[in-house]
Amino acid sequence: MILKYFIDANSATGYVCLQKENFAKIAKIYYLKTPDDKLVHNLLEQVALVLAPRRLALEYIYSTFNPNYLTGLVIKELDVAFTSGKFAPDECEVVDLMSVYDALKIKENLIKIERISTNMNQFYKKMYMHFNVALHIYDEWGKIYSDRMDVEKADIFKVNFLFRLFDTKIPTSKLESQLVHRFFGTSTPDGLRDFLPELTTGLKRYLIKGPPGTGKSTLLKAVVKKAIELGYDADIYYCLLNPKSVDMVVIPELNFCLFDATAPHEYAPVFINDEVIDTYALFIKEDTDKRCSSILEDIKSRYHHQIKLALVAMKDGHVAKEQLSVIYNEALVIKEFDVLLEQLIRKL
Repeated sequence: MILKYFIDANSATGYVCLQKENFAKIAKIYYLKTPDDKLVHNLLEQVALVLAPRRLALEYIYSTFNPNYLTGLVIKELDVAFTSGKFAPDECEVVDLMSVYDALKIKENLIKIERISTNMNQFYKKMYMHFNVALHIYDEWGKIYSDRMDVEKADIFKVNFLFRLFDTKIPTSKLESQLVHRFFGTSTPDGLRDFLPELTTGLKRYLIKGPPGTGKSTLLKAVVKKAIELGYDADIYYCLLNPKSVDMVVIPELNFCLFDATAPHEYAPVFINDEVIDTYALFIKEDTDKRCSSILEDIKSRYHHQIKLALVAMKDGHVAKEQLSVIYNEALVIKEFDVLLEQLIRKL
C-alpha cells in the first residue's frame, strides 16, 4: 500500500513545512541534505524499489516545488522516515548528499550556482508577495458572504450535522486522538495538484461547496473538534494558500471524509454515496450574488490577477531550480551515489 501527500506549501505567509507534526512519532529520521530535489527523488525511488518485495506500507511525500518529485518517505512498520527540504527536523541523522558530487565541478560552477540561486529566491519572494495580496483580496471576497450569512441557521445545521456524523458512534477508549497535519495539495503554473481521489477512495465523502466566507472551513474545524472530544483520530489537510484554513478532514476509524470541493480544487460527486453540502444555499441570503454582483466581479478579477502573477513568478522560480538541478546532475558521481544508497539500505 502506498499513501501520497504533501507536508509543505508555498503559501501566502511564505514557505510552510509540517515536518514536526508528521514525524513526531517516528523513532529514526534521516535528513537528506542537498540543494537538488531531483537527487532526493532518485534516491528515495531506489530505496522504495528495494523495499518493495517486503510489502511494507509506504508513505510518499511529494515536493510543493515539484509535485513529480519525492521529498520524503515514511516506513512506519520500520519506524523510519526520510526527509529533505529547507529545514532539518530537531531529532535526526543528517545524510550529506554533497558527498556524491565531484567537488571540483561544483567549484567550477560556483559563481553560476550563486547567480541562479539568487534569481530563484527573488522569483519565489515575488510569488509569496502575490499570494499574500491574493489572500487579503480573498478575505474581502469572503466578507461579502459572511456579512449576509444566517448565523443561527449555520449553527443549527452544524449541531445537527455533527449529531448525524457521530450519534451512533461509541467514544473510543484512547487517552487522546492522534492528529495528522498535511496540506490539501500544491499549486503549479499549470494548476492545482492533489491526491484527493487516492486519499478518499472507499470513504463516505461529503463535498462542501460554496464561495469564500460561507462557513466551509468552520464546519470542517467543528468536525475535528468533535472527533477529538470523542477520542477519534483525524487527518487534517490545510489550505495551501492560507495554512490556518482547513480544506479536508478524514476520520479513518469512522470511514468518512469532508472536503472543500470548490475551485481551485473543484470536484463533483462520483461515487453513489457522495453527498454535497452547499453552504451558499444553506446559510447565505439567496439574493447575495445578484445584489453584490458588481463588487464580486471586481474582487474576483483582482484575486485571479494576483494568482496569475504569483504563478508566473513560480514558473520562473521552477525554471531556475531546474537549471541548478542540471548543474548538480552533471557533477554527480554515480559510483558514490550507489555507495551512499547501499549504506542507507543496510541501515534499514
